[in-house]
Parts: sequence; C-alpha cells; structure tokens
Amino acid sequence: MPYDQVVQKHIIGGDCFTLTSDQHFELKRAIADKFSLNPHYVVVVGSAKLGFSIARTKRYRHFGNDSDIDIAIVSDRLFDEVWQQVFEYSESPGRDIYWDRDNAFKTYLFRGWIRPDKLPPPGGFAYKAEWFEFFRSLTASGAFGEYKIAAGLYRSMYFLERYQGICTMQCQQELGGL
Repeated sequence: MPYDQVVQKHIIGGDCFTLTSDQHFELKRAIADKFSLNPHYVVVVGSAKLGFSIARTKRYRHFGNDSDIDIAIVSDRLFDEVWQQVFEYSESPGRDIYWDRDNAFKTYLFRGWIRPDKLPPPGGFAYKAEWFEFFRSLTASGAFGEYKIAAGLYRSMYFLERYQGICTMQCQQELGGL
C-alpha cells in the first residue's frame, strides 16, 4: 500500500492500540472541547496509536510503560494564535528574543507544526504553562491509563500527513518496500 494511504488508514484513521474505542473518543473529545475543535482534528499518533514507533530515533520501539500518548492537534486557527503570541513575545520591548530552543521552534514551524516544548520559557510566555497544565491534568485524571499525554499542534492536515508519511516511507524503504 502506498505510504500516503497507510497514513490515512492506520494513523489518521483506524483503531488506537493503547486506548479502548471509548477512551480514544473521550480523549479526543476532551482535547477538542478545550480548544473549541471538532474531535476529528485531534489524532492519536506514534506508538500509542500503532503499538510501535515509526519515528526515526525510536523506530519500531514498542509502546510500553514509559511511553507517552502523543496527540496531533490540527487547527490553522489555533496554530496562528500561538504563532502570533510567539511573535508578540519576540517583539516585546526589552525582551531577549532568543530562548534556548528558538532554533528548534523555527525548524518545526517551517514544517507546519508547533512543538510546545520548544516555545519560549513559561516565565515570560504564559501560554506554554497553560498548555502543559492542561495535558498534565488529562494525565493525572487516570482516565486514559497511567501514561503521560503530550500534544503537538499542526497548521493543517497536509503537514501532519506529510510528517507521518515521511516516517512511513522510511519504514517501507528499510523493509524493502516502495
């Protein structure tokens, strides 16, 4: 099966390895409610979705007790709001516009997604603290197991599918496929 169809069928769609169908829906709904989105735009990815990782640095590592439940949130509105806040942070008078992860932030931004761990420090950037507090509360609820829940923000489904597609294509090439 071509890699783009694998992504659409098994990563964007399909069952979740780690969660029951009820837990899967409730997790997506809780996140969608928080950010005023349709649950369709909240996607469980990574080893929690497939049972193993397809990311280059963790390729084929099975989901286990130390694994996270990784979420991709797809929203141009939310993406642009966060991007604007980062821009305003960088333009604040007297603020050092560079932070220890600003280059990594820009690298991911160029690829159409925001990794919240790469945002400016929470001391001067309240959104980062709010983001992580929300996901800590989901984790602490225990409703989705004892796994840490983390999320990234994609501007569009195109960027999510491309990122997942690159990893899928690499797996296929390594296994002698397409």
